[in-house]
Amino acid sequence: MEITDPQFVEAMMAEDSVVWALKNKIKLMGGTTFTLDGCAYIADIMRDRARNIVVMKGAQARITTVFMLRAIHALRYRKYPQGSIYYFPKKEAVENFSKTRFGPLIADNPCIRRHLKNTNSVNIKRVGDAFLRLLGASSTTDIQGKKDSTAVRSEPSDEAVMDEYDLFNEAIADMIPDRLLNSTLKLMVWLGTPTIPDYGIHKKFVDSDQKFRMIKCHACNEYTCITDEFPNSISYQKKNTHESYKPYFCCIKCKKEIYVADGEFVAKYPSRYNPKYPTEGISGYHVSHLITSNCELSLVMSRHEEAILDGSKMGTFYNSMLGFPYIPIEDRLRPQDVFNCCGDEQMQTSSTVGTAMAADIMKTNRVVIARKMKNGAKIIYMARVSGFDALYDLVERFNVRSACVCLRPYEESFRKFQARCGNRKDQYGNPNKVTVYGVEYRDKQRNLLKTDDESGIYVLHRTEAMDGSQVWIRSGKLEIPRRCEEVNVFAKECCNTAKTLETNEKTGDKTFRYREVGTGGDHYRHCVNYLELALKNLREYDIGLKGQLVTADNESSYDPLTWDL
Repeated sequence: MEITDPQFVEAMMAEDSVVWALKNKIKLMGGTTFTLDGCAYIADIMRDRARNIVVMKGAQARITTVFMLRAIHALRYRKYPQGSIYYFPKKEAVENFSKTRFGPLIADNPCIRRHLKNTNSVNIKRVGDAFLRLLGASSTTDIQGKKDSTAVRSEPSDEAVMDEYDLFNEAIADMIPDRLLNSTLKLMVWLGTPTIPDYGIHKKFVDSDQKFRMIKCHACNEYTCITDEFPNSISYQKKNTHESYKPYFCCIKCKKEIYVADGEFVAKYPSRYNPKYPTEGISGYHVSHLITSNCELSLVMSRHEEAILDGSKMGTFYNSMLGFPYIPIEDRLRPQDVFNCCGDEQMQTSSTVGTAMAADIMKTNRVVIARKMKNGAKIIYMARVSGFDALYDLVERFNVRSACVCLRPYEESFRKFQARCGNRKDQYGNPNKVTVYGVEYRDKQRNLLKTDDESGIYVLHRTEAMDGSQVWIRSGKLEIPRRCEEVNVFAKECCNTAKTLETNEKTGDKTFRYREVGTGGDHYRHCVNYLELALKNLREYDIGLKGQLVTADNESSYDPLTWDL
């Protein structure tokens, strides 16, 4: 029975953005009208009252429309007194959205248009007493290497939505929540199609309660996530002998046909977000193209077959159709690749044999120390230490003969360390110098390595160096200590970078670059890059010949002329 009492209907519309959109028959792009038919998942997302929401989605999931209508509804009924800001990665995306979707949405719906007040701007609309802003989050300045943008230093807001989060500059994205500091609501929304694992929208989704659409089978009462179980959640049938086989969604247990309309969101990690406490945690949704109303399963399977035949299309299929991140195995290390390098020995505490050191410099430095072996190298020590004095102590303890250290951001401190190692003497006062080079990256150079011996600097091509260390770790020619907590950290940081193909928007040039992913940084991976250089600088008499070991105290007593070279 339809409720007709005008006051009650108005109260329901004020309370619920879904009811408001349905009752007003909001017209959308392409002449369609807002409906929940075939896409009931929209209602759950629109009604979510969480302070922090993340939606990881596939293509054409209507999620942008959901949050645009939600914001207009909240402004119409004065729920956001400081307004809402809808961010896109680039200014050009704002202009396109304003012309093709936002403008027509206003023009085609009198229930929205009559509450707008003229602002002489296509990107800023006053709805009631507050503003809805569409802004591009492109960087406009570069201050000491840090990106900044006037668009994210604008007026305060109650809600900030970041659409296509993977395309945002990370430094600028981190500034956006500051727009909400003066709000009592502080509503943050992250939307986007994922690209690579542990990056952008996927990284945010992993921190949420991770709600997936589960579909109930009426035959056996089991639930299936058709996206998670793909392609095992697809089966084929034909109704008669004259038809070809057609795909359908099936129960993963009994293989009977199941229907998207019978789905509901179920949290994979319910303890991470409780609807009773909406200001705590992150409410996360996964919305694949498979659960949308316009999904043509035969087209999806055709695309999947194409991706199997042409591996270069698999990433697009995973991102757009399944709403999952994807990266080829050759473009990112897996933890097991690193653990395969583990030997049987624990870390050493010192060394009499000459060793090589590599360090990535930050507030807490990462350092690895290795010996050159007959068929490769053996890392005998790895640690997180603070300051250059701690590095020098390790030089003494491990008889370091060659070191490659990150040149920046503390170049002055590095130069003092370099000079100290260069003037090092043994216990008898004889010169016992350590060869130390500072390392910096540069992508715009033709060769892998440029050397400035006078200044003691190596300039590495970053992408080629990352390629090299990845091959080295997988080659079996690098041994690391047996597995322990520090080795776990080492493995994680070695895997926290992935190779991606980036396109310069101005020139159209495409370049492969390694992008940091995951949490905790990729600092140990850079140590491995530097270690290859440090090992090459180890001379044969640094590590001993014919059974002779060169130690920090007796190197000067050896005469290379007696070694029958």
